[in-house]
Amino acid sequence: MKAKCLPVLFMGWALSVQIFGMDIPTVLPGRIPQQDTLSYRKGVLNKTARLFSDKDNTSSVVLYIPADSTVEILGSEDAYFLVRFKNIEGYIFQRKVKGFEDIRNSFFAPPPATEEQIEQNSDRISSFINKYGPERGRKIAQHKIWRGMTREMVMDSWGKPRAINIYGTRMTRREEWEYNRYVLIFENGILARWR
Repeated sequence: MKAKCLPVLFMGWALSVQIFGMDIPTVLPGRIPQQDTLSYRKGVLNKTARLFSDKDNTSSVVLYIPADSTVEILGSEDAYFLVRFKNIEGYIFQRKVKGFEDIRNSFFAPPPATEEQIEQNSDRISSFINKYGPERGRKIAQHKIWRGMTREMVMDSWGKPRAINIYGTRMTRREEWEYNRYVLIFENGILARWR
């Protein structure tokens, strides 16, 4: 039996897809589509996989992805892959993907760098060391963050955020910088925490 996918439209926007008569959201509640994701790996499922909206809540099943389906693997977290299947993002168990160990390891082993990239990276590290000192400069070059960083340090480490929300009073200013999977919270220009 083949599933019929019918978009549920609201003023021209596809809010959900109907599969076997059930409305499935195309964007999970509380999630922003990862349109700016530059790299992903394709994976083929060896078994039917449950797609969870929250990897810490296995009752948050959004849909079942049939065996032999191809998914876009966006990242690796613990025993899960963050995947996109038919414009729906969520988490699946890594072991449901054929060759999952190689795919998981590929997220942590970048391709070999070219000579030009090595030179650019060396220049980048040197500029950060000159700007922030040896310890902080190396951490920033490795894209690390920590409490107490300034906005400029975070911008050098992680780049421009997707969105910045500003709150405050006369005495305090709070900024929330939104990145793909994290929100960094600054208080009076200093990184205080993230979620």
